[in-house]
Amino acid sequence: MPFEYPFRVYLEDTDAGGIVYHANHLKFCERARTEWLRAQAIEHYLHAGDYSFVVHRLSIDYHQPAKIGDLLQVTVQPIACQSASFRLQQIIRRAEMPIASVHVSLACLDANLRPRRLPENIRDLLHQQMIEDETRRGAVPA
Repeated sequence: MPFEYPFRVYLEDTDAGGIVYHANHLKFCERARTEWLRAQAIEHYLHAGDYSFVVHRLSIDYHQPAKIGDLLQVTVQPIACQSASFRLQQIIRRAEMPIASVHVSLACLDANLRPRRLPENIRDLLHQQMIEDETRRGAVPA
C-alpha cells in the first residue's frame, strides 16, 4: 500500500474564504515525502553533506477544494527510479475523495550540487515499493 500521512487543515493553510491556498498543497506533499523516508529509517536531511534531493519537475492537478478543518491523507508512491533521480505519485484525499494529484521528479545531488547516483538503500527502497505496488495491482513485475 502507498505510504499515507494525515493532515488537518488549519486557518494558516487557507485563504480568506477558508479554502486551502493552492501552494500549500505542495507543502503537504513535501512533508509527506519527508515522513515517508523517515518511516523507512532514512533521515536524508542528516546526510546533507553527502547528498540532497531537489525537485526537478512537478505537476499538480486540483480536483476539489480542501477547506478549513478537513482531515486529509497524503499518499506517497514511487513510480519510477533512475540512477540519479526518481518519480513519485502523491494524492491528497479527503476520505476517499481526491483533492489533488501530484507527480514529482526528484534529483539526487552531491555537496557540489551536481547529479550523483542515488544511495543504494534509497534505490533499493524505491525498487521494492514499486514491485510491491505491481504485485498488489496484479501486474507482473519486470
